[in-house]
Amino acid sequence: MRAPFLAMMLMLPLPALAGSSNQQTMSWQDDGAHVALASSGGHVRVDAAHPEARFGVRRGDRILRVDDTAVQQVDQLTAAMQATDASSVRLLLQRDGKTLTVPVSLAGWRPLLSPPTAPPAPPAPPPPRR
Repeated sequence: MRAPFLAMMLMLPLPALAGSSNQQTMSWQDDGAHVALASSGGHVRVDAAHPEARFGVRRGDRILRVDDTAVQQVDQLTAAMQATDASSVRLLLQRDGKTLTVPVSLAGWRPLLSPPTAPPAPPAPPPPRR
């Protein structure tokens, strides 16, 4: 009886055996600017933000909301920022043990929210010789 159960457990995907992971990370760097985010435990943590003024957040901040949208993972944060046509959003943060709302210009965030451009298509193969 144990062997069939063990065999069935080994056929399951790994997250089912190890518990699903809700951890996500994102790191972006360009022309001296850098931001790194991680999500775990139901919040998005800022691991790096340079320059702070560009992104409106600091290392150690926990981002809880983008405008009226709660965010618990990095992809929820980026989706909420991409979904608005506004030039700025309000981030609800936990910083140094305090909860505060910070207005943030999306101009600094747009480059890292844009999907990467696809590489050019390879050239077509030459026609067959006859």
